[in-house]
Amino acid sequence: MRKKFTLLMACILCAVSMAWAQNVTIKGLVKDQQGLPLPGVSVKVKGTNQGASTADNGSYTISAPQNAVLEFSFIGFKTVEETINGRTSINVTLSDDNQQLNEVVVIGYGTTVKKDLTTAVVSLSSKDIENQPVTNPLQAIQGKAAGVQITSQSGKPGSGVSVTIRGNTSINASNSPLYVIDGVTSRDASFLNPTDIESLTILKDASAAAIYGSSGANGVILITTKKGSSDQIRATFNAFTGFSNLWQKQDVLNRDQYIALMGELGYDTNGLGNENTDWQDLTFGTGVQNSYQASISGGIKGGQYSLSTGYQQDKGVVAPAKLDKYTLHFNGSQNITKWLKLTGNAALTQSNSIDVSDNANVARGGTILSALTTPPTIGVYAANGTYAFNPYKGGSENPVANAFAAKNNNRNFRFLGAFAAEVKFTPDFSFRSSISTNNNDNRYSYFLDPYSTDYGRTQKGVRNANFSTDHVWLNENILNYTKNWGKNAFTATGGMTLQESKYYYLGYNEQNFIGDNGQLLSRGTSIPVQLPTASQWSKRSYLARLTYSYDSKYLFSTNFRADGSSRFGPENKYGYFPSASIGWRISGENFLKDVKAINDLKLRASWGKVGNDEGIGDYSYLELYSPTTQGSYVFSQLPNPGLKWEETTQTNIGLDLSMFNSRVVFTADAYLKKTKDLLINQPLPNSIGFGSIASNVGDMENKGLEFVLTTKNFVKDNFTWTTDINFSLNRNKVTSLGDKVGSINFGGIYERDAAIRVVPGRPLGSFYGYVSNGVDPQTGNIVYQDLNNDGTINADDRTFIGSAQPKFTYGVNNTFTLGNFGLNFLFQGVQGNQMFNASRMELEGMNDSKNQSAVVLNRWTTPGQITNVPRAIKDNTSNTLTSSRFVEDGSYLRLKTTTLSYNFGAATLGKLKMSKVMIYASAYNLLTFTDYTGFDPEVNVNSANGPAMGIDYGTYPQSRTFLFGVNVGF
Repeated sequence: MRKKFTLLMACILCAVSMAWAQNVTIKGLVKDQQGLPLPGVSVKVKGTNQGASTADNGSYTISAPQNAVLEFSFIGFKTVEETINGRTSINVTLSDDNQQLNEVVVIGYGTTVKKDLTTAVVSLSSKDIENQPVTNPLQAIQGKAAGVQITSQSGKPGSGVSVTIRGNTSINASNSPLYVIDGVTSRDASFLNPTDIESLTILKDASAAAIYGSSGANGVILITTKKGSSDQIRATFNAFTGFSNLWQKQDVLNRDQYIALMGELGYDTNGLGNENTDWQDLTFGTGVQNSYQASISGGIKGGQYSLSTGYQQDKGVVAPAKLDKYTLHFNGSQNITKWLKLTGNAALTQSNSIDVSDNANVARGGTILSALTTPPTIGVYAANGTYAFNPYKGGSENPVANAFAAKNNNRNFRFLGAFAAEVKFTPDFSFRSSISTNNNDNRYSYFLDPYSTDYGRTQKGVRNANFSTDHVWLNENILNYTKNWGKNAFTATGGMTLQESKYYYLGYNEQNFIGDNGQLLSRGTSIPVQLPTASQWSKRSYLARLTYSYDSKYLFSTNFRADGSSRFGPENKYGYFPSASIGWRISGENFLKDVKAINDLKLRASWGKVGNDEGIGDYSYLELYSPTTQGSYVFSQLPNPGLKWEETTQTNIGLDLSMFNSRVVFTADAYLKKTKDLLINQPLPNSIGFGSIASNVGDMENKGLEFVLTTKNFVKDNFTWTTDINFSLNRNKVTSLGDKVGSINFGGIYERDAAIRVVPGRPLGSFYGYVSNGVDPQTGNIVYQDLNNDGTINADDRTFIGSAQPKFTYGVNNTFTLGNFGLNFLFQGVQGNQMFNASRMELEGMNDSKNQSAVVLNRWTTPGQITNVPRAIKDNTSNTLTSSRFVEDGSYLRLKTTTLSYNFGAATLGKLKMSKVMIYASAYNLLTFTDYTGFDPEVNVNSANGPAMGIDYGTYPQSRTFLFGVNVGF
């Protein structure tokens, strides 16, 4: 009986297997919603590699088991699955997959879908900033957003970046955007861990930013961190390690060439050492980058959570510069009831850094500049074991001494946290109240012993220290109402916010650590009394927004915000900031419905006003008296009760176009920004006794164009290629400085005239100085142009000699996939800007005992000689005046990032019980194309988005980095 039963079961199984294995041939047509055939649609048997593609007329033929499932997929359309069920003919209609248009975009105090945006907004996701060797997340979006110029201040570990959105709007006030991190406002986002970020939304025009009123004058960057999901627990681990090096060196004089120059200058060259030191080799080494990030996320009934921690280390190419960064991030939410939801988030960051001196002008050089100017005839150490220095110039340390002699440490602790409760009165009406804090504590210490360096011996040891805290809290109370009926969609938002900051600073200084008997003391005997500094500011704001759309074709939005700031007097405390925007989806009209090539076409127009109260003191409108160490008070600030808001209005016109099943997406924007009542420190005559007074003086204008093009060049089963191109141009101009201010100077240079002057009719960053007409063949001196023809070269002969403002900026990002392999590379460029290379004043000056650039080998030596390098003159700087001689083309094209990756397939992941395994290799700043003769065309000794931009003066250069990493998920 058992044998018969076994035989029966085997027959049944064979019959089932034969039935399943019996293939049928299926034919059919694939069309879009308009009934047009779709060629190139992928038709696959689900769960297998068996597949086919539709022909030009949309037809296909495929053989498959009669009970299998067919998958129909095509870029720009939703994937459709059809069970065969024995059929031999299956026709399919694919509907548009407006995934990009329906993408949810975070805006101020809410969200919207991308297709309904009426303002200039750009959104970036976590994939745009991952796998890069950066400790500042803003560095990772450089070159990826039109109208957003991101410039590194220097290549030093932990150095900041300057972010400029649609040009500079202020002179003394801030030109940096506002950051809103999970609803918490901040003037900085560099402390965040890049891997914790889910998305960044950049509000570029005033209508988008006006909901933030006084804080949105320079644009707003909304940062959303990663959250948990309610479906399952997920764990990830990301790690990379890499190294960096200097991408180019500078040619300087060797020992014999240096000795010849010193003899020409009249120095006694007897007794110079026998060394021929290459200081650049000793100064610039190999940097190391390491990063380890781990996270866990998931959900419980009615709630979600995400917890992550990380460690990043960046050892610079100039030792001992280093940054160690530790981060901890939490994000969670919980539905207590059907009508009450609680959310909380916190981000903690501790950064410990070791600094090396740069940007130190040339009084003692700084590490970077002294690597070029230190004589090659000396070694690192003198015979007595101390650091060697220029024998002709006391206090001029060698670069190793500059880097290692001083203990130069900084510790920073940041805490960003928020707690919120949301009450839903109805499904359409809700109230949200939140309280958040943004705390920044910083401790700095510097010690230079009294023995090892010439400067330390002169000062008999130096200790400097300071401590600062900045605590900001914010309370927001927001009502939201949403109502959709028929083809109508309406939202209303209103609320009130309160914000307050408390700042405290205490500095400390000690000198003279050598006792009367020459012994080293534990404390300095010279300790000047220093008084602490404290200040406060507060704001109260009221906001409202209305949006309305009809049939997703006719779109309207308006905002209003009133801000009250304690930085202004009672008469001008409040500023009022309205905005409005409209949109017309032309593709929704009947006359375009039959145009199959266009998926979406929308026109946008907006206008708005925003304000600025940054860049001035917290009590600038008041008469101030400062305490002295003797217990008395001195009159320190003139009052200005009429001080008021700096205001910027912006008009924007934009177009959004999607074509060919979203294979081509194009965006264009044109804008005009006008700023009035600029907040500046107005210079005063010396006779008054005060250098300046905070005032509303002058106007400024920015106008520009932005273009973004995204194309899906190839979309095949095993190969894809997409390209993203962005292009921006901005024209900045100061239109007025009022009746009492003719000009303002910026960009001071050691022992020379300032390099930058602000005047009406010129852009910020305009270089000002003498016009150099080359070298006089008879005298060997630089010939400066006598502009007023009075026969004398003096300050009246200075004029404008260049501009740091670029003509345009751009980025080109290409992404390829081939099977499991991925390749991405981003080119980022700046064109038409100029740099003032102040380092050359010291490297080509030939006026003292510093080593010089190899360029001076072509210096003038005999009458009649034709050259562009002047003669050597000891203790004379007349050939290195602030002039056009040192203005260079700062344009560059840089292969900013390139990444080659491999994602393990589903079969391997299933065996490993993992959701993701990716290994990758990346390079950062791999190639740079530029005519700039300095170390790096991107660095700035001053802020890159302030009036003194575009000056390179011994600044720490950016390095070229290579790294290898792995991303895994469970």
